[in-house]
Amino acid sequence: MDGSRLSPYPHLSWFSYGLTIRPPRIFVLHEYTAVTHRLIVATEGDADFQLHNGAHAAAYHMTAGSLGFFPCDSAVHSLGITATGTFRGHTFLVPSEHLESVCEAEGARRKVEFPTIPVFRDALLSASALRLVVRDSAGNLAQDVGAEIAARQVLMRLAAIAGGHAPDWLKDTSVFTPRVMTLIVERVDAHLRVRASLDEISSGFGLSPSHFARKFQKSTGLSLNRFMNRRRIGLALALLRTGRTPLAQLSLDLGFSSQSHFTRLFSGLTGLTPFQFRRAQRRMGE
Repeated sequence: MDGSRLSPYPHLSWFSYGLTIRPPRIFVLHEYTAVTHRLIVATEGDADFQLHNGAHAAAYHMTAGSLGFFPCDSAVHSLGITATGTFRGHTFLVPSEHLESVCEAEGARRKVEFPTIPVFRDALLSASALRLVVRDSAGNLAQDVGAEIAARQVLMRLAAIAGGHAPDWLKDTSVFTPRVMTLIVERVDAHLRVRASLDEISSGFGLSPSHFARKFQKSTGLSLNRFMNRRRIGLALALLRTGRTPLAQLSLDLGFSSQSHFTRLFSGLTGLTPFQFRRAQRRMGE
């Protein structure tokens, strides 16, 4: 997956969305591929989670203040959530490379051991994750300094829970400052539907395309093209939650060459097709 352990801005390539389940509704998500780590933070009420992975099944109970961490793998899963009262939470989709590289760099246990703590409580991790709940208009996590710090803390704490230690992120100085990075993200977001070229963006910051590309990769862990694709998918998540635009039209509106291209990229980053995500959101809103 995309990402770099030295990126000061890991949250810029994360996705997030809220969960609200009201009885007697049951939220069921079928056949999603766990291509990213899923961190679920329960903020209100309680609910039972049933997770199926092939022939294996597990049940978990979440209450307000608890966290569920479901590591990525190549399997196809289904997830059912039943609430006895109104249940609210927030889901973060974290690229596997972000946490895996932190664990490897700090000597933590491999991520395969994480399923031993699928639901747990941790005040520091919960507080850091909740700081990331505020999202920008595109549906991605906000790119301010507070979110940057909180995202680092989430990764550090998960690595520490796995047996590692927090890396010294501050030693990496060859990156864009928060102010410049904010301006870059604003420029990228303004050209999501009509993609701006590397030459166009780099010229606005007084850097050659190659210099800008190297510094951007160091800052975000992503190439400019991958970063723009993630931001476009973030916008797609927001539009799928709130609108009814046909998927073929939506893919064109977002600047994709075809609906199949949009679907491949969307499912590769979220584990769901756009149709599956929209259907799941409608079920929650019923």
